[in-house]
Amino acid sequence: MNILFAYYRYAPHSNGPSIYIEQTRRELEREGHIVDLFTHDKGWTLLQIDGKDSIDKLDVKKEAIDRAGSRYDAGYSSWIYWREMERYSIELASMRMDLARYDLIHCHDFMTARALFRVKPPHIPLVVSIHNCKYREAVLSGEYGTRSLQEQQYIQKEEYIGAESADAVIVACDWLKKELAGIGVNRKRIHKIPYAVSEDRFSNRQAMPPATSEPLILLCPARLVIIKGHRYLLEALHEIRQERDDFVCVMAGEGPLLDELLSMTAALGLESVVTFLGKRGDMPDLMNSSDIIVLPSLHDTFPIVLLEGQWSERPVLATDVGGVREIVTDGLDGLIVPPGNSSALAVKLRELLDDKEFRQRLGENGRTKAKQSWRVDHHMQGIKRIYEKTTAGAASTIEQLPNNLWQPDEPLLNLIGISDSPIREVSLNGVLPPELLSESVSELRDKPQYIHLYDASGVVLQTSPVGKDGKYSFLPVPIGTYVLRSTLWNFGTKAIALS
Repeated sequence: MNILFAYYRYAPHSNGPSIYIEQTRRELEREGHIVDLFTHDKGWTLLQIDGKDSIDKLDVKKEAIDRAGSRYDAGYSSWIYWREMERYSIELASMRMDLARYDLIHCHDFMTARALFRVKPPHIPLVVSIHNCKYREAVLSGEYGTRSLQEQQYIQKEEYIGAESADAVIVACDWLKKELAGIGVNRKRIHKIPYAVSEDRFSNRQAMPPATSEPLILLCPARLVIIKGHRYLLEALHEIRQERDDFVCVMAGEGPLLDELLSMTAALGLESVVTFLGKRGDMPDLMNSSDIIVLPSLHDTFPIVLLEGQWSERPVLATDVGGVREIVTDGLDGLIVPPGNSSALAVKLRELLDDKEFRQRLGENGRTKAKQSWRVDHHMQGIKRIYEKTTAGAASTIEQLPNNLWQPDEPLLNLIGISDSPIREVSLNGVLPPELLSESVSELRDKPQYIHLYDASGVVLQTSPVGKDGKYSFLPVPIGTYVLRSTLWNFGTKAIALS
């Protein structure tokens, strides 16, 4: 088969879904299938298939605004407007591609699922793997509570209609199946196929490090965002540090909370104990060189890092969120504590630090669990069953939607309705710090550079060019928390709160 994978973020990435996508693609290609990947580029300015067939994202977004923007002139918040323009950009870019050459489309988020459903040839089956419940994430992070009633409805209905657009919905755990059903997704469409991890990635794993006078290494592999709960781990480490100095902790991941977590680390006196490694692509090596893997999330779904931890034969300590209990049996092949409870986290960390035999037993049992439950061949059997079911009887001659018939997504808009309640919105104007501007002179001279404004869920709302003077600006958006990233290599990730 010719298969198109679609993922909203850029690729290759280092997060769980990206690792899963690359692994699944590799397995399908081993069996002779042709698999293309439709994503953003790393700079978030292009939409492309495997780095080719690139389409200027800013160009199609302008087209989307010209063709559909007036539909949102009254009754919709600017946050909804910009999210819709972002998805329409994906739709219009897809219409410039030859989607008819594919036998099946497999999306990996509800946004691309809705976008490609609306513009693909009707005969091509569409499958979507949902890797998270964004509605639940928004609730637990506090983002949902800051939104207007209309925006809250949009959060639920956007995810619902994206999932319902697919012929089959794949999830990794019962928890996520229940959450999606809770926002209205038809249970009969949802199929549970747990993630898998290739044993090859851990074929060079080391045995449990021998007891030495060296400090034990705690590894926290997680993006630096609120829902990953790093602050509770830091509080737990501070508590334990008052009693002992036989451990260090490494944080592997990038994100907008870096500065805040660095400040908290310093305030707790943990600068000699905690190291932030940034984005890493060598997780098996990091796990093999660690003694304990800890994931203190406030929200998670079916964390691949826990599967990797079990494959690496290291003890895993995680919080009781999402589908974690479908991975870890508490006390047998890992440990589970309540989320947002630094004292409970400290208690379990002490147990692991104190008892090498306990660590070893949990690690060995985790490895046994991995061999039984997280095998790639088992996972691929489930994927292929879904593919066979959705492609059975598909036609082969229907053309895709002509560009001149494209219209705004009325079914979604009808689900949320208009609102006459005023929403406080503010604009954002900024300038690069002098030191950053001086470092970026050549980049600004050689080609256009941009700064992107993301909402809390990671969707690009607006993109601003950066002037030669370092200035950038965005149109008004509702008050709330946002993230800035740039095509400038040294800009980093900036969290901002507009109030």
